[in-house]
Amino acid sequence: MRRMNRLETIYHVAYLAGGPDRVTDTAVAGALERKAARLGSSGVLRRTSAKPADPFVLAAVESLPKVRIARVREVLRESEPMRALRAELLAGGLILPAVHWRRAWHAVTRREVWATKAGERMLFLARKDPSLVTGAAGAVALGSLGAHPDRRLARLLTLTPPSARDRAQVAVGKPPDGLTAVVDCSAG
Repeated sequence: MRRMNRLETIYHVAYLAGGPDRVTDTAVAGALERKAARLGSSGVLRRTSAKPADPFVLAAVESLPKVRIARVREVLRESEPMRALRAELLAGGLILPAVHWRRAWHAVTRREVWATKAGERMLFLARKDPSLVTGAAGAVALGSLGAHPDRRLARLLTLTPPSARDRAQVAVGKPPDGLTAVVDCSAG
């Protein structure tokens, strides 16, 4: 087993801080920073023509034609870069295998990752490493999408699509005067 004496990438930090979904959020923040993706006003991500070299950003961008971040998380959760990252952290002794903690604690805590003491120490040291944790991706890696420095992007990335029940219901009819009548039938 190879022990790690330093976290090598922002994705190591993100995985220890919040698991696979945090890694995906970090990759999306990186894609937005590098202009490999853009975010629409409805919270939908779209790819651009840029071709990123970073494997996580590339995996995130390849999952896009036009999706929300929840779909990107689904795609990246079991992607090759994520499996390799998980294996590296396990081999380095920084996280526990899921079988050790899932049955006993997952239902109570809803944590996705259990860092070892060594993993917690590495995360603590990484928080103070300006060469590793920088920009919007660094903020997201350590603090989730809500920590994105661009408050507008943070709000758009955390939007949830309205359910069918929450969407406005509109009735359109033809009254006798020939004009179109539009009536809002939504609750509230």
